[in-house]
Amino acid sequence: MSNVVELRCANGTTLMTTKETLARVPYSKLSTDDTATSTSDAKIIAIMLDALRRNDQRLVVPDDFDDWGRLANEARRLGLFQIAEYASPCTICVACHVALSAGRLNPEVTFRKLSRIVVTGKVSVCRAVFGTSLNEARDGGGTDFEQDRYTSRFFLKHSNLERAFDTLAACGFRLRHCNTFAPSFLKQHSGSDSQFLHHSQYVFLREPQVKSH
Repeated sequence: MSNVVELRCANGTTLMTTKETLARVPYSKLSTDDTATSTSDAKIIAIMLDALRRNDQRLVVPDDFDDWGRLANEARRLGLFQIAEYASPCTICVACHVALSAGRLNPEVTFRKLSRIVVTGKVSVCRAVFGTSLNEARDGGGTDFEQDRYTSRFFLKHSNLERAFDTLAACGFRLRHCNTFAPSFLKQHSGSDSQFLHHSQYVFLREPQVKSH
């Protein structure tokens, strides 16, 4: 019995692959539906087949490739969710309230008081990045089948901002924007720490994950 599989794409184009390659994602439409690629662009399917041959399913694309949205949508349609994740840019926003408190022995020395680090983004990505450090108690919840659900109600179990930044950097995220502002209703000469209260937001982006040539 032949190990070669023919995938017929749009405009009569035919791609050749193997059963072992398709079996890497056994429940995808590539494995279960012979006509799943009949309306697909052969170039998009070829990129996905190449990714399936790799252990990490990372993508290798031409230098001038910029059709990431189409690649991600096609991967989702075919049930190749890992490839769809790699083809999609991901954004995570980290926000916190911070107060600067003067030292008791030396008022010229200030300490940062941070109460909570809020995390906003796609649920599946936030879980993958922060793991057990993520507190989901305030999230309204949803089903595990909601692949694209977003939330703004996660927060971290720790209050170390630099630790959160290191975690994001280790997962391929890079800082793209940040801003800080103070509440306008506070009195200018308050004697409490709230005089120095400010809110900060940090926006991190992970580009589509591509394997180097």
